[in-house]
This record gives sequence, C-alpha cells and structure tokens, in this order.
Amino acid sequence: MKIFNIKDCYQNDWDEYIIGSREIGKHSVYFVYGEVPRNERRKMGAPKGHDEILYLLSGEALIEKDGVETKFAKEQAVYMENDPYTFIALTDCHYVVAGAHTMQHNH
Repeated sequence: MKIFNIKDCYQNDWDEYIIGSREIGKHSVYFVYGEVPRNERRKMGAPKGHDEILYLLSGEALIEKDGVETKFAKEQAVYMENDPYTFIALTDCHYVVAGAHTMQHNH
C-alpha cells in the first residue's frame, strides 16, 4: 500500500494532478484530479492506447465533440476511448479520471 497527497502530484504539462507510472512504479493504471475554472475551455481525451472514465465531482460543463455540445453535470461520468474533445466549464469544476493502458507502450 502507498498513500499519496494528490496536491503533491501536480504536472504542468497537463495542468492536472496525476498519480501514474512514475509514482506507482508500474505502467498499468493512473488516476487524475483536475480543476477547471468557470468559462475555461480545455482540450481533453484519452490518448491512443488508453481508456479513461471522467467523473465530475462538482460543477457543470459542456463536452464538445465533433461540433456537438453535450451537457455534463455533477456526479455524471463519461467513458472515453481515444476520443479527443473539449471540456467547457460553465461553473468551477472539479473532476477525477480513472485510466488504464490498453496496450503496452512507453511515455
């Protein structure tokens, strides 16, 4: 067992807090915590070779994909498989992502 303080795991490249292969020493799963301020648009999506489930802890947002906007509310989750999209925060939002590697690769 290993306990993490998520606020110690901030990664500038992604503007998120990530517990991943560097922290756990394995390249199998990862956990992400993110904060998006109101009116911010953020490009997101599971990269090739990854599956992710995004869960909105708080706030309201839109998910824009292929020109279609879908409302995304607190306590909803969305499954992503190599799906780039834009996350649009309608209010301050907090979310978590649970992710897994679907094929062996290096970062």
